[in-house]
Amino acid sequence: MEGWHYPRTELAEQYLGLLALGISSSLAIIAPRRKGKTLFILQDLAPLSQKKNYIPVYASLWQNINAPHEGLIAALEDAIATLDKKATFSRLLKAKIKKTTVSNELLGKMEVEFADNPSKPTSKELAYLDQLLSMLVEKAGKKTVLLLIDEVQHLTTSTQFDPLAHTLRTMLDKRQGKVKSIFTGSSRHYLDLLLNESKSPFYHFVEQHDFPDLDDQFIEFLRDKLAKNHQITIAIQPLRKAFLDLDQSPYWMMKLIAQMITFKATVEEALEYVLQLMEATEDFEGISKRLKPIDRLVFLALCKGTNPFSKELMARIDKETDVKGVASNIQRAIKRLSEASLISQTRKDGYNIEKPGLKRYLEQQHQ
Repeated sequence: MEGWHYPRTELAEQYLGLLALGISSSLAIIAPRRKGKTLFILQDLAPLSQKKNYIPVYASLWQNINAPHEGLIAALEDAIATLDKKATFSRLLKAKIKKTTVSNELLGKMEVEFADNPSKPTSKELAYLDQLLSMLVEKAGKKTVLLLIDEVQHLTTSTQFDPLAHTLRTMLDKRQGKVKSIFTGSSRHYLDLLLNESKSPFYHFVEQHDFPDLDDQFIEFLRDKLAKNHQITIAIQPLRKAFLDLDQSPYWMMKLIAQMITFKATVEEALEYVLQLMEATEDFEGISKRLKPIDRLVFLALCKGTNPFSKELMARIDKETDVKGVASNIQRAIKRLSEASLISQTRKDGYNIEKPGLKRYLEQQHQ
């Protein structure tokens, strides 16, 4: 929706400030999908980076989910062409924002997260990728290239992408000081494999930061826009409740706002519609059918912050499923949930829920 972007300039300043300290030349911003990471990168961080003597280069590894190297090659080619034409990077960023926004407006569009036919890049393609970055660094002169790589966890979802991961790390290593990078990741499980496993080329290379949820200032921003632009006056409490019901997702919240404006719906009516849309788009029905009974029980326990190895849960598994409620079976369930990107298990924070809205759907199915 044109003109509805909520700016997070202070957060962008914070991330760029971390790069400026020089402790790390690479950051990872982590949050589940639909939390606004991509538009934050394109509309807040990238424009601000230009003012700080960076050349921002945005690439999504999901541009071609089977061949993520193609997204990187295209992004570097676009950046070089922009410099050659002496065009502005603002225009290039606007084109990428428009593409992202159009994609967001496709109601019911299911986004694929895993490659169904992963393609291993050829040695020629990897050499070309390295050559492109060299060309860009040379053309950048005294400016620093800032690679903004979206959905970087995709590199660990197939062994076919291992050569790309190794090449990317080498590319960044060779150009310390001339190239910096900010990654985004929407699966803590796969991001953990990329950044924290000793065998990974990115082991201890990237400084990791959670992408914070939006707060009441975002809700006030929406209220103000509704009142000034559309003469719709809403108390803060219903909007706040709806935002929480939508797992604090700005993506789904904007669907709710669009429904209110277009169809003059109440907050409650719009919320009901968006929750149904969320179920369809995220394929909750399909996920539910694929879950084993033990996986469902373990997932709901983790959503509530319950110890998955508690005696109570083990007793429920014994009673309600055809497998024994023992630690080994629970551990296998956790592994399946992690590999499906429904949860993640990190070393310091325990378990994170990676599929907003699924808990509500599963609970409703059992009512």
